Amino acid sequence: MTTLIGGEMLSWSDLDGTHGPAAASGDALRSLLSPPLGRTLVAGPHAPRLFEALPPEQVTVLVRGADDASALARPGLTVLCGSLEKLAAVPAYDTVVALDGLDRLLSAEADPHTWNETLDLLLAQLKPGGRLLLGVENLFGVHRLVALPPAPADSDWVVPDDHDPDRPAGHAGLLTRLTRLGLRVERDYAAYPALSSPSVLLSREILAEPTLAGALGAAVATAVRPPADVLADPVRLATGALRNGLATELAPAWVIVAELAPDPAAERGPGPAVELAPDPAVERALIGRPDAVIGGRAVSLPDTGLPRGRTLQDHLLAAAQRRDLPALRDLLSGWQSGPAAGVPAGQIVVTGPPAEMVALIPAGEPLKALRAFAATVIAGGFAHLWPIRGDEAELTAVLAGMTGRELEPADVPAGDAPPAHAVGDLLADRDRLTRELAEARAKHEWYESMLLRREAELKRVRQMNALLSATIPGKAATNLVGGLRAGKRAVRSVVRRTRGG
Repeated sequence: MTTLIGGEMLSWSDLDGTHGPAAASGDALRSLLSPPLGRTLVAGPHAPRLFEALPPEQVTVLVRGADDASALARPGLTVLCGSLEKLAAVPAYDTVVALDGLDRLLSAEADPHTWNETLDLLLAQLKPGGRLLLGVENLFGVHRLVALPPAPADSDWVVPDDHDPDRPAGHAGLLTRLTRLGLRVERDYAAYPALSSPSVLLSREILAEPTLAGALGAAVATAVRPPADVLADPVRLATGALRNGLATELAPAWVIVAELAPDPAAERGPGPAVELAPDPAVERALIGRPDAVIGGRAVSLPDTGLPRGRTLQDHLLAAAQRRDLPALRDLLSGWQSGPAAGVPAGQIVVTGPPAEMVALIPAGEPLKALRAFAATVIAGGFAHLWPIRGDEAELTAVLAGMTGRELEPADVPAGDAPPAHAVGDLLADRDRLTRELAEARAKHEWYESMLLRREAELKRVRQMNALLSATIPGKAATNLVGGLRAGKRAVRSVVRRTRGG
């Protein structure tokens, strides 16, 4: 059943991705929508696969595009088409799902609303004691720090305003704001690589477990690998944020699972800056909620099933920074002589001595994995350990030599073409090539000056010989040398005739 409530946008779709970002989707978000959720309002564009497991008679979907309402219509499902402020403020739902955020709940004709006002409209649909699943984009996340200036989309008549004083500033500010609105935060996740389709969700609890740094770093690195050109490599930035305890603060988005207090008006107030420890009632509600979702697989502490330890790449780069060649040689030898030789170093977790390694992805060509590490070394500025200047192929040959394998740079296979380029890395390559060209030019000029000098010396020697040959002693010496040569030829002729006779 489809109902027009007002403010609907004709000939418009948020689900097809042609007018702006794609709708919220992905197995990571789907894992949070485990029934029973009771009567559920799905507000904003969400991929139908997210809520297909829920009983349709208990689900109401609110979209602003008429094309989306037609596409979502199916037996038993209630579809409302229009703007959020046209929805009657009646607490009717046990669960409200807004994993796409608040920015696409209002139509183009709606009056401007602040972030707080939009959230209040959404909470007006939630019963006391109900649960809110909310996605919030981080306007200072990794994805924005590395992005090139985007072309405006059709839906950008209103863009997220980071100067809006009503919009929470940062993760801690978001939790504080929700607490003041009468919500108890049950779970909050750092979402990578984007709000619309996160593949990795990490809670504070699992980020606080240091032994999982390797597995989480590998998952984040895979998630944020860019499909298009960027300003800087998001993999280095995101994994660096994870190592330095900033994975939540610099996450592209946050996903909040919160419960509305039975009496929201009584709960409103300053509240704590960050609610770290929920009360026992909320603790009971957390049963079955994952501490992380990686590639659609739920992970819960304390038994996560993930390998514990740091990645091999971390160990290798740490040895390079310390200039510890013996340790580096041992790690490289253990890697290239084992079954994980074809797995990139960033996707291997070292679980214990002596170099016990667990591969997180299937193995490929060992030399390509070694070349990928050489590229990481050069891009990250760790190549100072090797005094020679070279490209990826030459450094790969050096690394192979450290494992006891003789290899010429010409024998190193070409690396896979990257799907995207980082402008910062391109500038670094330009500077490196500029230095190498300057060195080659200086060497060429030195060779040219040496050649000109030696030609001048040779010319001077020839002129001196010509002058000496024109003098009487010189002529006599020339005649003497000529006579000696003629005599030598005569003697050789006599010897040959004698032997022949």
